[in-house]
Amino acid sequence: QSKEYSNNMTDNLSKLQALGINVKSNTGTEPQKTTCPKCSHTRRKNKNEKCLRVWVETGTYYCHHCGDNGSVAEYETEYEIPTVRSLPISDKIISFFKERGINEDTIGYYGVTEGMEYMPQVQSERAVIQFNYIRKGRRVNVKFRDAEKNFKLNKGSELIMYGLDVIKDSSWCIITEGEFDAMAFYEAGLQQERLMFACSVPNGASTGNQNLTYLDNSINEFENKEKIYLALDNDAPGIKLRDELSRRIGKDRIWLVNFPEGC
Repeated sequence: QSKEYSNNMTDNLSKLQALGINVKSNTGTEPQKTTCPKCSHTRRKNKNEKCLRVWVETGTYYCHHCGDNGSVAEYETEYEIPTVRSLPISDKIISFFKERGINEDTIGYYGVTEGMEYMPQVQSERAVIQFNYIRKGRRVNVKFRDAEKNFKLNKGSELIMYGLDVIKDSSWCIITEGEFDAMAFYEAGLQQERLMFACSVPNGASTGNQNLTYLDNSINEFENKEKIYLALDNDAPGIKLRDELSRRIGKDRIWLVNFPEGC
């Protein structure tokens, strides 16, 4: 019984951490207190307040600030749950995004983190930006990007669209070809005091066969959308992606964004 209990605690701990909940192993029945991955990073004050209560023994949690609650039992999946070694966002990364017109609040809103990861393109561990693919508060996949623009998605994890939790409650959304583009639309909305809800395909557009597995895995998130704007490149791969997304989502709800020449 002791071994079974220990295995259950370890399993719950791993699943809680995969949800972005920062907890440590314990054997007690009292809840641990930690920050909430759902609301803490969005707050201008008291970001470090430990508002989330976590019961590792039962794999359950509750936030006294935003009310988010759940259980790891809700997230059983056939896919690999990604684990990342995240660090606090550094001033260097904040400046990197700011040069692209994206501010710190938007970085936090989209759940971007920083860390170290082995990148096969250079066969070594590198400092990386981590684009966390989150659905219903849970990290489903991660795209890693190093300083040389090498990218890697977590192998074995579910492929979904980026920014699903950002668009989930809106009646319309924008689909882009990249994570930076999605955040740029959201940032532009903040500047205009008109929120723009943007998500992105995970692997851009390509000239080969379009693998839209990510759309199959995300399609339910678009059922409540009255309008879906496609903000894609006007090249051959972008047009092919546009046509395929339109066919699968339904052309009656699709609107196209035409960028000025040179954009």
